[in-house]
Formats: sequence, C-alpha cells, structure tokens
Amino acid sequence: MKSKLESAAVCGAAVLIGGALIGIFAAYPPLTPGDWAAWAQAFGSIAAVGLGLWVVQRQRTLEMRRHAELAAAARLSLHQGALQLVGAVYQVSEKVKSHPDETALDLLHLSLELEGVTAALASVDPLRFDMPRAIDALLVAQAASRKLLSHLQRAYDLSLDGRGHKWAPVKEFAEQASEAVKPPMEALRAALGEMQEAPTPN
Repeated sequence: MKSKLESAAVCGAAVLIGGALIGIFAAYPPLTPGDWAAWAQAFGSIAAVGLGLWVVQRQRTLEMRRHAELAAAARLSLHQGALQLVGAVYQVSEKVKSHPDETALDLLHLSLELEGVTAALASVDPLRFDMPRAIDALLVAQAASRKLLSHLQRAYDLSLDGRGHKWAPVKEFAEQASEAVKPPMEALRAALGEMQEAPTPN
C-alpha cells in the first residue's frame, strides 16, 4: 500500500512539473532557433529526471516485492514444519492403534519412534507462530505425544518384570490421541492450503 502511494506521489509530481512546463511554453513560445534549443534542453532534462525517478521507484518496488515473497516463503516453510511434526504424532498414534503384534519388542520400537517425535515437538516454541491453528495443533500434539509415550514406556516396563505389557490400554489411549490430534491437524493443513493460494502482497 505504501509503495503504491509513493508511486502515485511521484507520478503526480511529474504531471505537475510537466504541466507547469507546458504552461510556460504556451505563454512564452520560442521565436528563435536559440529559444527552441533551450526549450528542447529543458524538456530533455525534465524527461531525464522523470525517467530516473521512475527507475528508482521501480527498483524499490521490485525489491519490496522480493522481500515480501521471501518472508511469505519462510513463514509457509515454518508452518509446514509444524504440520509435519503434528502429522508424525497422528501417524504414530494410528500405528499403535492398529498394530497387529503385541510383544515387548513392539512396544520398545514404537516408544523409540515416538520419543524422537516428542523430543522434536518439545524443542518447538508455539509462540513463534502467528497462526492460531498452528499453535492449537502444536499444543494438542505435544500433550498427546507425551501422554502416549508415557503409556508406551510404562507398558514396556511392565513387560520386563513379568506382569504383562498391558497392550489394550495403550491402544485405547492411542485412539484417543489420534482423535484429538486429527481435527487441529486438518484445520492447519487447510489454513496452509489457503496461505499457498493467497497472492503475495505488493
């Protein structure tokens, strides 16, 4: 918006100067070859100044547009990274919920997989994001991943001391985690789709 106002101001100034020059030319028309040369020089100088102003303004507009595009790309990339982490929690929850095997080794593998996702989520500060749906999705995913990891690790610990691995409660909580994470994840995905389709501001 600011660049458009500046462009309008430059154009307006050029029109005023050009109009004033034409008015003077009409009031005092050239009579001799020397007068014509002087007027030609004056018009040429004004044209050169106007062209220079236009070039400077054009370069500034292009630079501002480039910065806006880079900022939009960085913002999109940041939010896409958040979506990937939230999606990873959902995928692990789905995997736990529908896992066909029920051994201690399965619990260990799933715990290690979710532990990496949980650690990555713990390093993310939701306040870095300016999109409410990203913040909501990250907070839900962080809470769900921590709780599901705790259930998996407890089930694995129980399996080591001979009390059984209690797989059913783990699957039940995995289903709850999946149901909790999916709505904000889909809302964030839709918001990112809208962000990608939105035109870059000039």
